[in-house]
Amino acid sequence: MFDYIRSDLSAITNRASGFRAFRAALCTHTFHMTVLIRFGCWSRSRLGAPGNVIGAITEYLIRVVYASDISCKAKIGRYFHVMHGQDIVIGSEVVIGEHCKVFNSVTFGNKDTEDPSGNAQPKVGDNCVIGTGAKLLGGISIGDNVRIGANAVVLRDVPSNTVAVGVPARVITHTSTSTTARA
Repeated sequence: MFDYIRSDLSAITNRASGFRAFRAALCTHTFHMTVLIRFGCWSRSRLGAPGNVIGAITEYLIRVVYASDISCKAKIGRYFHVMHGQDIVIGSEVVIGEHCKVFNSVTFGNKDTEDPSGNAQPKVGDNCVIGTGAKLLGGISIGDNVRIGANAVVLRDVPSNTVAVGVPARVITHTSTSTTARA
């Protein structure tokens, strides 16, 4: 858990150390939210039944304090960077790769909650940037080095090294592998 938290802090501070890292750890609300997510995920995976209770309490705390509905059952890779921790929804079956950056009002969730087969949730690759208000719905796969534009509604797979925008989202350009979330 602490390795993940250190990597998340590194992503938030753009790999800075010293006072800048200390200030971010102390004063950045998105880092605090990420620490809660990591703690909830760790407790659910390591502590059995008590961990499930702790995870549920952590999810509730995230809902109340950050107005975000983030499941501590989601699998989120290292160097996770939430730009603005408000109104984010991450479902329990979501998988997010490493070096991903998420802006506010983003939803990773089910496409159709009435249909039992509609409970599949997105899988996001490494080095992705998900723009403000984007909705990723259903059992879709987002490749590596993908940028999802603001307010895009993604209902289909998005290949690696692309930019997707619109409602419904469509690929508008292919990017080079050098334009990643780490930049």
